[in-house]
Amino acid sequence: MTGELKPGGEGVRRLARLSERLARSPDLDSLVGTTLASLAELFEYEHSLLLLLDERGEHLYTIASHGYPSEGVGSEVRVGDGIIGMVAERAESMRVGNLGRMLAYARTVRRTYEEAGGEAPGREIPLPGLVDAQSQVAVPAMVLGQLVGVVVIESSKPGLFGPDDEALLTVVATMVASAIEIDWAHERAAGDAATSEPRPGRVVTAAADECTRVKFFAVDGSTFLDGDYLIKGVAGRVLWVLLGHHAREGRVDFTNKEVRLDPSLELPEFRDNLESRLILLKRRLDEREAPIRIEKTGRGRFRLLVDGDLQLEAVAT
Repeated sequence: MTGELKPGGEGVRRLARLSERLARSPDLDSLVGTTLASLAELFEYEHSLLLLLDERGEHLYTIASHGYPSEGVGSEVRVGDGIIGMVAERAESMRVGNLGRMLAYARTVRRTYEEAGGEAPGREIPLPGLVDAQSQVAVPAMVLGQLVGVVVIESSKPGLFGPDDEALLTVVATMVASAIEIDWAHERAAGDAATSEPRPGRVVTAAADECTRVKFFAVDGSTFLDGDYLIKGVAGRVLWVLLGHHAREGRVDFTNKEVRLDPSLELPEFRDNLESRLILLKRRLDEREAPIRIEKTGRGRFRLLVDGDLQLEAVAT
């Protein structure tokens, strides 16, 4: 009968709805949020993560999450570490039905690393995850043979996900990777064509009790607001460059192109992922309800919003 779904047709229809939503996403920020919200609404995957590969291909960083008390934007996973890291390293999906022992082992390894003098917990954003997670599927997001990131779903129920879930998530991850790659290309083209004139803004003044203290560590880009860790790496360096322009010139409007060409950031010429780093920074500032915010003003353009005065301090070592 006309109109009846073939076996498995409902899943295809839901994928089509997700594809339509991604196609209508105006920018990368909307795209990543739409992806994870749709996984919950259309497929009942209530807990999910989207991580992107960094410029050096050494770490994955969380660009969005869904269903967790803390969004965990900016949390990192080293390529090769744990299920997510192994999926990135091998570019192959993994499905685990009993995570209990693996998670206990991972926590023990992490404690040993920190006690041995590893990275201080204060400079690390915890990766979102269920305390009692039992089932997990992680799949690589690939485009043209290149890894873009990893999509993850998990549940507190053991053995919940099967081969169909893994196959479906693989299709979703491929759709997302393609959409991200297209958005990066559009943003870069728009950024290359954009120009920006300095506009007056609130110039940073001398230290005062009402100031927000921004402390920047050049060695790894770690940035702190009023003593609390915010972000590190490329995103931290980008913020410091923007605040420097704001302090010296009162700048508020910027283009992606001028940031991309700043030699102090040492961005690679190919696949610098600047747009995703700006989104990461924006979301992290919003999550902290910081007096510093980033607002997109068009393709390849954005605005730095600063409430009050800032006290900037750079630490060389």
